[in-house]
Amino acid sequence: MSRRPKIFGHLMAEVIRKGRCVSCGACAAVCPVNSIALEEGVPKLVGLCIACGMCYNNCPRAEFDVEEMERQVFGRARGEDEAETGVVKAVYAVRTKDAGILERCQDGGAVTAILSQFLADGGECAVVAGLEEGKVWSPEPVVAVSREEVVAGAGTKYTSCPILVGVASAVNEYEKQKVAVVGTPCQMRALRRIETGDYSEAKIREAVALDVGLFCMETFGYSSLMEFLERAGVDASKVTKFDIKKGRFIAWQGDEQVYNVKLSEMKELVRPCCHECDDFASEFSDVSVGNVGSPDGWSTVVVRTERGEAALRAAEKGGLIEVKPLGEVKPGLKAVVKLARLKKKQAKKGE
Repeated sequence: MSRRPKIFGHLMAEVIRKGRCVSCGACAAVCPVNSIALEEGVPKLVGLCIACGMCYNNCPRAEFDVEEMERQVFGRARGEDEAETGVVKAVYAVRTKDAGILERCQDGGAVTAILSQFLADGGECAVVAGLEEGKVWSPEPVVAVSREEVVAGAGTKYTSCPILVGVASAVNEYEKQKVAVVGTPCQMRALRRIETGDYSEAKIREAVALDVGLFCMETFGYSSLMEFLERAGVDASKVTKFDIKKGRFIAWQGDEQVYNVKLSEMKELVRPCCHECDDFASEFSDVSVGNVGSPDGWSTVVVRTERGEAALRAAEKGGLIEVKPLGEVKPGLKAVVKLARLKKKQAKKGE
């Protein structure tokens, strides 16, 4: 006799009430009767639950079997030398050659360049974290259908964004059939659950053509971050870029640093759900990107799948990026491994 599926009530008891929800929006994205909505980042039941089990079984925090997912996504489990990084095909240092992207990008502009080439080559849209109109630095998912919209979404937002809600919008409302998605490690895990297994969502699975993951150590609560900056005398509405480098959180206004503080002074702002996450390098993406391991002005790109490699090489062939093996630059892969190991260690402490 088959086991009855776990449903929204289980999600509420095991994930949401325990502060483990990452606010990715996967549960809302896959609900076949649109009975789940996010209110201030928290999933709420707003209609009849039909007990299908889609929400629970696509949550990145619900019974996630790492090795089984690796076999489904990559065809193999990670080797001993990939314990911290996840399955890897190749690792590169990448920098954009496009002036327009360079002006807006966070580091080397690899993500924006790859997405721009994806659209140029027939991709229909890219789901990225943009900023909500009328609010200060409040992320919201954006279905970017042009290079200009992709470039506008460049830059890291250090608070959560329900990116999977944007994926559902791209597929169901915009009716896009070739979609790229950019997200954090937890969002990539949610997306892979939606793409694979017994509870996969067919329309999303068939439409998503590229999963781009971001390196992520932790994220901050939106309200907490805004209040923190206000107390520090920082007008967030005038900040043009936030950055984290060498253990410090930096706010920029154009070329001027208007705030620079040790990350250790911001520990109380970290979302509780981040304390149990052990994935730094977005281990389930096609290609993972971050600034750790490469020189200033470059991005580290971890290629994990054939379609990830194809997307990177397309951007190189299109003249948007220059690519070097990460072994040719410093500090190299060891810096990525160091932070990935630290995050796994911290997550184990939080269990």
